[in-house]
Amino acid sequence: MEPREAQALDAAKLYYGLGCSQDEVSRALGVSRPTVSKLIQLAKDRGYVEIRIRDPRESASELADRLRERFGLDEVRLATGPAQGDLLTEAIGRLAARLIEENVHDGDLIGLSWGRTLYAVAQQLVPTARRGVQIVELKGGIPLHSRRTLEYETMTYFCEAFDAYPRALVVPVLFEHAETRRAVEAESHVQAVLELGRQAGTAIFTVGGTSPDSTLFGSEHLLASDREFLLKHAAGDIFSRFYDDAGRECLPSLAERTIALSLEELQVKERRICVAAGRSKVRALHTALEAGFVSHLVTDEATAELVLSAPGRATGLPSR
Repeated sequence: MEPREAQALDAAKLYYGLGCSQDEVSRALGVSRPTVSKLIQLAKDRGYVEIRIRDPRESASELADRLRERFGLDEVRLATGPAQGDLLTEAIGRLAARLIEENVHDGDLIGLSWGRTLYAVAQQLVPTARRGVQIVELKGGIPLHSRRTLEYETMTYFCEAFDAYPRALVVPVLFEHAETRRAVEAESHVQAVLELGRQAGTAIFTVGGTSPDSTLFGSEHLLASDREFLLKHAAGDIFSRFYDDAGRECLPSLAERTIALSLEELQVKERRICVAAGRSKVRALHTALEAGFVSHLVTDEATAELVLSAPGRATGLPSR
């Protein structure tokens, strides 16, 4: 270690560990006060210092209690404050990372989805000593897309955080023809990863809203008739499995061309950790909660209020 880095560690221990003021650190180390500030910043830049703000409102609030009671949830974490856009995604990513770290144990098999929200979670994970953990992808990818879907990066961060073995599902999530999907799914290595996904005790995922600019709507294999139907009848998707307001998979012809964990397989998992926030996801999240797809929820206060005020489950929507 370089002498400057060692000095930065000493400054950080005095400042954060013992609660000394910067003037006191300056006198203790025999350096100027501006130098102390630079040393503390260097310690943060090198990753020697980790600052966490523990807001009791995030896990203990009347709003969280209402969500737990209304939907029979095991745990709810709520981001507080006025964050929006990228700041909101970062805030719920941080909360979800802490929840996941607490729920991953030695030997666990963890199922993982992907997307912008899950990538934000992955970036916030702190390396946590675990043995024999496996991370398995629960849906295929979208290899030809104008947006970065970040599935590789998300898997990498999760595996690094828990010293885990990756079990990647290196196939498209959506095929042009059902016959092609069946042929690919029959391959032994694909079957093995899908079976691991079914065996996983924990699933980590988000919900997707239904809008023309959503990721899957940009897939070249989504037919114009599929898009039209989903915009009219789908409440949202999990693992690119679209469901209606009754929580039923609403487009079987699309499901026949999709490689991903099914909604029925999700429902029987012990821990179903959903990370989702924002007005565009309220309908999808409300339906997922009512359908029992979620056991642990990470969202924000504004989204929680909107979900609780949403009307009850609808029935009788058309499907095909």
